[in-house]
Amino acid sequence: MFETVTRVRAPERRPFQHIAILSDYVRVPYATGSTFAAQLLHQEFRRRDHDVTLVGPRDPNARPNELPARHVLLPSIPMRAQPGFFLPVPNRRSLRRLVDAQFDVMIGQSGSDLLDAGVWLRATQNVPLLTVNTTLLSRLYDTLLPESWAGNEAVHRLCANTLVPMAEQFSVQIYNQSDGLVVLSEGLETYWRNLGVTVPIHVIPRTINTRVLDADPGPDPYPAWAKKGFRILVLCRLVREKNISRLIDIFAKHVAPHVPEASLTLVGDGADMETFQDRAARLGVGDRSFFPGEFPVHEVRSWYHHADLFTYGSLSETYGQVISEAMSCGLPVVAFDDEAGVAQQIQHGVDGLLLPPGPDVPACNARFGSEVVSLLRGPTRRNRLAQAARSSALARTDRQAHIDRYYRAFEQARRHRALSKPDLSTLGRWKPIVRWTALHAFVGSMGQVRPPSALNKHGRQQPAWTEAPTEAQRRSDGEAA
Repeated sequence: MFETVTRVRAPERRPFQHIAILSDYVRVPYATGSTFAAQLLHQEFRRRDHDVTLVGPRDPNARPNELPARHVLLPSIPMRAQPGFFLPVPNRRSLRRLVDAQFDVMIGQSGSDLLDAGVWLRATQNVPLLTVNTTLLSRLYDTLLPESWAGNEAVHRLCANTLVPMAEQFSVQIYNQSDGLVVLSEGLETYWRNLGVTVPIHVIPRTINTRVLDADPGPDPYPAWAKKGFRILVLCRLVREKNISRLIDIFAKHVAPHVPEASLTLVGDGADMETFQDRAARLGVGDRSFFPGEFPVHEVRSWYHHADLFTYGSLSETYGQVISEAMSCGLPVVAFDDEAGVAQQIQHGVDGLLLPPGPDVPACNARFGSEVVSLLRGPTRRNRLAQAARSSALARTDRQAHIDRYYRAFEQARRHRALSKPDLSTLGRWKPIVRWTALHAFVGSMGQVRPPSALNKHGRQQPAWTEAPTEAQRRSDGEAA
C-alpha cells in the first residue's frame, strides 16, 4: 500500500531522541485532518531515527496491526454521538506507564484534555511540552448538538456567549502551562494571543503526504454522468460544522441552473451525511450530487486528480489540510475567507479564490456561485489557477522545512522548561489530573445527548501509522505498553 521507508541519516544522539505524540486516536478509524497530521509527524520523526510513542485512548475495536509499534493506551470513555472516538481518562497504572516511558519531549497533537497528561508529566518529570491547537472551539460545540437543537437560537447564544468563552479560557490555562503553542496560521496566533496565551507561539502549517498524492491516480472513480470538465469536488467530514448545507444551497441556486453539465461530489462520511443527501434531493439537485463515502488517504488522490474544481465552505478550520492536498494535485480552490487556516493557504486571484462569507450571506452565496460558474465555463483561467495552486502548495508544505520548524520549537521548549519554576506542591502536581478527569466526564456525558451515528459506513480502512517499516525498525521498536 505504501513504499518502504527510506531512512534519513540522523545526527548523533540529540536531546529529543524519544518523542511522545499525544493523539486523540491511536487507532485511525476514519479520516481526520489532525490524526493524519500526527501520522505524518510520526513517520517523519521515525524516518530520522527518533523513537516515537503514540499516547492516547484505548479503542476496544483496535487490532494489533492498526496500532503504532510504540504506544501507551489510556482507559477511555466512548462518545456515543461519534463512534470510533474515545475520551482518555487517567488511572494509576497508565500514569506509571507514562513516567516509565521516559520521554524527552512531548507534542500535544490533541483537541481534548489529553493535553493535561502532558501538563502533568511536565510538572512531575520535567518533560518539555509543545501543545498544538487542533480545534476551533467556537465551532466545535455544534457537533455535540442534536438536530433538534441545531437551529435553536437560544442554545447557540448560550454556547457562543457562555460555554465557548469558558472553554477557550480553559484552553488558555493549559497552553500557558506548556512550553509553547503550535498554531497552523498567523490568524490563529493573533487569536490566541488576544485570549491571553503568554507562552511562545510557533506558526507551523501542516505538511502533506506528497508520496501518496503524486502516485498514479488510477482509473476515474466518478460516475459516467459526472461530465469531465464540470466536476466540483468537496472532500471533508460530512458534519454541520463544515458548512456543507451552504455549499449544497449554492450549487442548487447559483451553479446548477447556469451550468447544466455541473455535478457536485462530496467525498467523506459523517453524522450528517443523510441530512445533506436529503437536502440535495429537496433542492432538486439530488441527481447531480454524488455521495460515495469515505476513502483511505491513499485512494483520495483519484478523486482529486479526476476533478476540475475544489470548493470549501468551512469556517471552523485550524488549517484545512484538504485545501493543500487539492492544490498540490493541481485543483483550483474556491473557498470562504475564514481569516485562519484556509485563508493562509490561498492567494486570492493567484492560486485560487478566497471570498467573504458575510455579512450579507445571500449576496456572498451568489458571488461564490458566480465564481464557480466562471471557472467551470472558463478552462483557461481555471488551468492558470491550477498550475499556480500546485506550485504554491508544494512550496508551502515542504516536509523537511516542516520538521525543521518542529526541531526549533523543541529547542525553544527545552529552554522554556529549564527557566520555568516547577510547582512542587501536591495540589499543583495533581491539579491537571483532576481537571482532565472532570472535563472528560462532562464532555462524555454531553456526547450522550446526540443520537449515535454510523461513521465510515462503507468500512474502508485508513492506513496504519507506518509506511511499511523496515525489518530493523520492527526489531528495535518494542511496545512501550
